[in-house]
Amino acid sequence: MKAIQISQPPHYALTDLPDPHCGREQVIVRTAFCGVCGTDLEILRGGLAPGFTRYPLVPGHEWTGVVEEVGADVKDWRVGDRVSVEGYLPCRHCAPCLRGEVNLCLAHEQIGLTHNGGFAEFVAAPARSCHRVPEHIGLDEALMVEPASTVVRGFGRARPEPGAKIAIVGCGPIGLVAARVARLHDPACVLGIDRAASQESMAVRAGVSQFTTSTDPLELRERSGGEGWDLVVNCAQGARPMQLACELARRGGTIVMIGGAPEEEQFRFPAHGFVMRDLHIEGVVGYTVPYWVEALDLLIAGKLKLGDLITHRRRLDQFDEALRLIQSRSEPTGKVAVAFA
Repeated sequence: MKAIQISQPPHYALTDLPDPHCGREQVIVRTAFCGVCGTDLEILRGGLAPGFTRYPLVPGHEWTGVVEEVGADVKDWRVGDRVSVEGYLPCRHCAPCLRGEVNLCLAHEQIGLTHNGGFAEFVAAPARSCHRVPEHIGLDEALMVEPASTVVRGFGRARPEPGAKIAIVGCGPIGLVAARVARLHDPACVLGIDRAASQESMAVRAGVSQFTTSTDPLELRERSGGEGWDLVVNCAQGARPMQLACELARRGGTIVMIGGAPEEEQFRFPAHGFVMRDLHIEGVVGYTVPYWVEALDLLIAGKLKLGDLITHRRRLDQFDEALRLIQSRSEPTGKVAVAFA
């Protein structure tokens, strides 16, 4: 099969690999679409924490496809079924797994990070990790369930009230999904903040009512009416956006941190601020199974539309170009997807 394989960062190539073997409780999925994620860039750079990924590796953790082969013990799936597939491969025995926190499994195994992922023609996956995609949903749109499940989980933790004033820091693909999810909560307004002015049109399409490239906390708080924002969702990478998110929340407000930062980065925030401002801060890494199901159900029901947030599609042999698109940000860009057909 054809696949993008990273031998060691930053070296990768389009290569031929053996087709994966189908275990008794697995299915083999013929990949239809795979999204390019900022995490894939970090995998290519070797920027993730030790143990979080293993090389050589076929990356790709946002992918969909069609069942090509079914393991001997699999009863619920048939060849030809259209699927969206969770990436986590939890041990199901450690304390986090027993609490349902598969994203925090102590073993940490994941398709596209420690196991070969969706930038390949075929992927082996546990049958229990598959979710059916009905015919009226495109398999390209369905790849957005993976990032959307993380965003839906963040909003589930924050529980914004109707009429909330919501600010989103970072209007890349995750921020665009966050704007779309924010609209499900009947907000009074949604502010999109991004350093790239070129993202304004995409942010407006996603649902923001205001957009700015400013990073001045005073100005940004004034845009809320002066007190600050009820909910601030950070979808940008690095310590500076995280600090900005903390500075924008009103007293008693909530901050959801989806975008993270390298381990060596730190930011300064007045120690008394967390207590005296009565802030609620939610760190969100990945998804759990109920939120994956919720995101997919919202998509199927037509309540959460995500297909128009995919702005570029490239073939597997155009992987270099796909990477350049998400790195350059020289034009309005949402999700960049690799198409296999």
